[in-house]
Amino acid sequence: MVTNQLSACSIYKDTTLNYTLQTVEVQGTKRNVLRSSVPHQLFSSEQISRLNAVNIADVVSRFSGVTLKDYGGVGGQKTISVRGLGSLYTGVSYDGVMMSDVQSGQIDLGRFSLENIGEISLSNGQPDDIFQSARTFSSASVLSITTKLLPFDSTNLVGKASIRSGSFGLLNPSVFLGKNFAKKIAFNLLLDGMMAHGRYNFLQYYGTTDNKYEELSRQNSDVQSFRTELNSTYRVSDKQNISFKLNYFLSERGLPGGVVFYNNVISTQRLYDDALFAQMHYLNKLSNKLHFQAFARYNKTYNNFTETDSKYQGGYLDDKYLQNELYFSTSLKYNISSSFSFAAATDLFYNNLNINSNIYFNDFAFPTRYTGLGNIAAKYLTNHLSIAANLLYTQTHELVKVGNSSPNRTKFSPAISVSYNPFNNQAIRLRAYYKNIYRLPTFNDLYYQEIGNSNLRPEDANQWNLGVTIGKKNILFFSTLEFTADAYYNKITDKIIATPRDLFHWSMTNRGEVEVQGIDITINANKEWNKNAIHFLSNYSFQNAIDMTTGTDNYGELLPYSPKHKNSATLSYQHKWCEVGYNFQLTGIRWVGQMTNRYNKMDAYDIHSAFANIHLKRWELKTEINNILNTQYEVVKFYPMPRRNFRITLSINI
Repeated sequence: MVTNQLSACSIYKDTTLNYTLQTVEVQGTKRNVLRSSVPHQLFSSEQISRLNAVNIADVVSRFSGVTLKDYGGVGGQKTISVRGLGSLYTGVSYDGVMMSDVQSGQIDLGRFSLENIGEISLSNGQPDDIFQSARTFSSASVLSITTKLLPFDSTNLVGKASIRSGSFGLLNPSVFLGKNFAKKIAFNLLLDGMMAHGRYNFLQYYGTTDNKYEELSRQNSDVQSFRTELNSTYRVSDKQNISFKLNYFLSERGLPGGVVFYNNVISTQRLYDDALFAQMHYLNKLSNKLHFQAFARYNKTYNNFTETDSKYQGGYLDDKYLQNELYFSTSLKYNISSSFSFAAATDLFYNNLNINSNIYFNDFAFPTRYTGLGNIAAKYLTNHLSIAANLLYTQTHELVKVGNSSPNRTKFSPAISVSYNPFNNQAIRLRAYYKNIYRLPTFNDLYYQEIGNSNLRPEDANQWNLGVTIGKKNILFFSTLEFTADAYYNKITDKIIATPRDLFHWSMTNRGEVEVQGIDITINANKEWNKNAIHFLSNYSFQNAIDMTTGTDNYGELLPYSPKHKNSATLSYQHKWCEVGYNFQLTGIRWVGQMTNRYNKMDAYDIHSAFANIHLKRWELKTEINNILNTQYEVVKFYPMPRRNFRITLSINI
């Protein structure tokens, strides 16, 4: 009876079903972090629980080198830019399969739940593991999201039911269940719903010398969403696995729009999202030397944008967008020796976009794109030295129903990375990498009404990085101490920018050039004694992202929304059944236009938050206070963010 009580008390963190999985994942990845030849950052599920985070975007914003764009509110869109390259250069891998949005090129990270996430990692440059799909190598950085699956050696039902409530009318129930059958089949199911009225007060400053302001209320920022995800893995044998994922997301939200000085008109914009994707992964370790894997994915995304306004004919706008994607990938890895391995991957995917509008897009192109990717990679790995190189080949074929299609493109993109340990029995790694990659124009770039340009060339980016990673155990006060520092330089040519044709019409052209220099520093320290633990994590970024486009008003100036300084830190103390923590985020000055115009300046801001977790038997209670100092700030100009707010989450472990 005592044993059962102990098991029930700690199911969330200490049962065989959960704790063993976390231990394997975290320790295995940390070794990869230390030996990686590219900058690699990671949050395990245990570390995620220490952050004041409600979705994946909140977690990713704490990585060094990451700039978050948040349009405010519970349901506001959230995208990231890594090292000044823009959100379209960051690929998102969900359990090994790359996600895409061929219309805008941006993945909204606010739509993903944290309830079934095992870990989140960010790799700059190329993946350190060469046994990947070719598409994984086609981005300047890769955000990897990994879901939780139970180990096969247990058949108990494991689950967690939670309800979160808080400011802005937030109500967020969720259920996570996991079960194994006959040590052959593992599955988990997530059901997650959220609703909020989203209204919050903010201070509107008018930039006058007397610092005039008034308190207004954010309107039309409500959200209702539902997501469900089913994951399953069938172990055919010790060397073969088949994994399947089905994800469905449905939401309706108001888009509050920008706040214009002295104009309190409430936005009537609404967005309805209906997205479904299914993916499969097959892995076969044919022998100790030869491994094979295959991916397949289908994605359908439907968006409906509406607005009521007298500026439209009939006073109403109703735009409907439908994307479809079919994606297939095969990869083969051959271990020539214990140190040297070779991999090859081939990817094929099909994308199309359909648009229906009551006003616009009468002559829309209705584009279809066929893309083929081929990648060959090699890696040499010893205790002291790691060298990885790959060559990516890209080929596109584009068709349209109306007008002219974009030219077919072909491109070779090389990359190489090196990691070296100069000492025996010392966790010190020096690393360097170079990568060339290019970004294909999105369908919006090419075909959007009166703006798109079907003759756009892909953007070309070159990345260089030098870094060091140091890991120590039992040094000074700490049980473990990790330090990483990376200096980097990125250059983009043929950058796609919007240029005016006349006073009322704009078009997309290849005129831009961008140079980015920066430094990323991470410190991760832990102290454990008896049943106590102190955890500290800090990420700092210095980034100088300069617009080098000749003949423009912004030549030599910082890119919009690119702060020079950014820092985040987390400090927590854990004792038996409780944990308390503090989170800090600092974002430096940003500019949204010419730096000679003071109205384009966005002030620096710092956000302080705190949390407390209490575990009692099967129950867990988490309280969070965000923006303790009630700071008024904006991540995106004219989109005010919430001030002080709170969340309370009550969970029971099954």
